[in-house]
Amino acid sequence: MRRYKLGYVLRDPQIRTEFKMTVKNGDFIRIDYAEIVDGQVIVATDKDVATANGIYDEEAQYGPHLVIVGAGQLVEGLEGDLIDKEIGYSGRVEIPPEKAFGTRDPKKVEIVPLTRFKEERPVPGMRVGVDGNVGVVTRVIGRKVSIDLNHPLADKTIVYEYKIVESIEDRLEKLKALIKTFAHMDLEAEIKDDVATITVPWELSYYKEWLMIRRGVADLILQHLGLKEVDFVEKHTGEKVKAELISPPAKEPGAEETDSSEQASGESPPA
Repeated sequence: MRRYKLGYVLRDPQIRTEFKMTVKNGDFIRIDYAEIVDGQVIVATDKDVATANGIYDEEAQYGPHLVIVGAGQLVEGLEGDLIDKEIGYSGRVEIPPEKAFGTRDPKKVEIVPLTRFKEERPVPGMRVGVDGNVGVVTRVIGRKVSIDLNHPLADKTIVYEYKIVESIEDRLEKLKALIKTFAHMDLEAEIKDDVATITVPWELSYYKEWLMIRRGVADLILQHLGLKEVDFVEKHTGEKVKAELISPPAKEPGAEETDSSEQASGESPPA
């Protein structure tokens, strides 16, 4: 059951009750935020903030970030700070390493043979994939490569400045928001008898990005919308799909990428 904070508003000559919505686990909300480390903004969902701090990326999609509270999309400390805040709240919170990206673990530094790098010689600072994990090359000694698999922000205290922009209440709007956020596309969708039907242009079947995303989107829908089934229906109209619809998904601000040529395991990075 949704929780509310109770307030009173005077209306001459009567008094009426006003309810203010607050955040709880399972809510779909949109937030704008800036991630600050050592006094420097390193991630921002607002285009103007990103530009002002010299981190604007023309390939990133800016705007309020969809968050399913409790789903683990955010670091523990920030997600916890959202609980019981009112929609429209703006604030600042400092998150210790233990509730942000963790403390550095020496056991997460691995030594792998140089021969595992098939296409490109590793150099210090290169981001690589090792058995499904992403790390940074720290040293290359002879035919051995040292890779640090700790998160780049391990041991760091993170400051977040954020605003809770809105809450999404309608189930169909939640469905559309999930599709837009994780597939980076606007697709036709409907819900009937607890079954979500998503209509997609048939051309998308040629794009590996869509094939990787589709399963993840379906899992999120089933888990967080209480539906029993997700159906993807291919639509054939004879018309060409707009180029932006079938292009590779745009990046979230601050998203990290690992090129497949940098895979120490010789496998493609996980979706």
